[in-house]
Amino acid sequence: MSGAEKTRKLVDEKLDELAAALEAGQSESLRQYLAAMGRFHRYSLGNILLIEMARPDATHVAGYRTWQQLGRQVRQGEKGIQICAPVVVRQKKETESEEDRVVAFRGVTVFDINQTDGRPLPEFAKAQGDPGEHIERLKQLIAARGIALEYAENTHGAEGLFTDGKIVIRSGLTPAEEFSVLTHETAHALLHGSPESRSLNKTVVETEAEAVAFVVGAGVGLDLGSSSADYVSLYDGKKETLLESLEQIRRVAAEIINALTASDEAKARDIGVPAEHAVAA
Repeated sequence: MSGAEKTRKLVDEKLDELAAALEAGQSESLRQYLAAMGRFHRYSLGNILLIEMARPDATHVAGYRTWQQLGRQVRQGEKGIQICAPVVVRQKKETESEEDRVVAFRGVTVFDINQTDGRPLPEFAKAQGDPGEHIERLKQLIAARGIALEYAENTHGAEGLFTDGKIVIRSGLTPAEEFSVLTHETAHALLHGSPESRSLNKTVVETEAEAVAFVVGAGVGLDLGSSSADYVSLYDGKKETLLESLEQIRRVAAEIINALTASDEAKARDIGVPAEHAVAA
C-alpha cells in the first residue's frame, strides 16, 4: 500500500469515527475538528483530519526543510504527521499558454512548530476578543460578493437576518456582537444564497452557519459565541452528506478567513514567511 493510500485509509477511519460520535449524539469530536479547520483553513478536509488526529494541539505545520528555512530545526526523535500532497505537472495548452494539473497525490511528512526549536516566527496581530479591523474587512468581502448590507432598528426579534440577497443587522450592537452576527449572516449568504438551498432543513442551515462562525473565530483568535453549538444535526445518517457539509463549511470559512487576514499574509510574503504561518492559530 502506497503512502497516499495509507493516508486515505486514515482519513476514512477518522470520518467513520466522527460519524459514529455524531450518531451517538456526541459532537465534541466534530467541534475539535472544526477548531482545527480554523487553524489550517488552507488545507483539504482530509489533511485537516490527519493533522487533528495525529496532533490535536497542532498550530503551525511545515516540512522538515521549510522549518530549516525559517530558522528552526525539528528535534531528533520527533514523529512527523503524514498528510497528502498533490503531484502537479505543467502542461502546454493549444493556445501555447501553460496550466498546472494535479495528476496524483503522494504522502508527505510535516511537523508542528511544537516539535521544533529555533528562531521564533514573526508575531502577527490576534484579535483576542476585539474584532478591530476585521469588521471592515468583512464588509469589504460582503460588498465584493455583491451582497447588500443594511442596519435597522427592527430586525423582527433577531440580531441579524439574511433574506433576498441582503444582510440586515440590528443597530446598536457592540463591535464584538456585530462581528459575530455579521459573520453568521455572511456564512448564510455564501452557503445558502442559492434557490436550491431553500429546501434544506432549517436546523442544518443554522448549524452550518454557526459552524462557519466557529471556524472563523478559531482562525483569527476570536470567540464568536458559537463554541457551545450542537453540531450533531450536521449528520443525517450518511457519511457522504456529512462530508459534503464539512466541505461547504471549510470552503466558506476559508474565504472569510482569507479576507480577514489578507494584510497579515502580505506582510508574511514581504519577509519570506510561508503564508500558512501568518494566520493566528
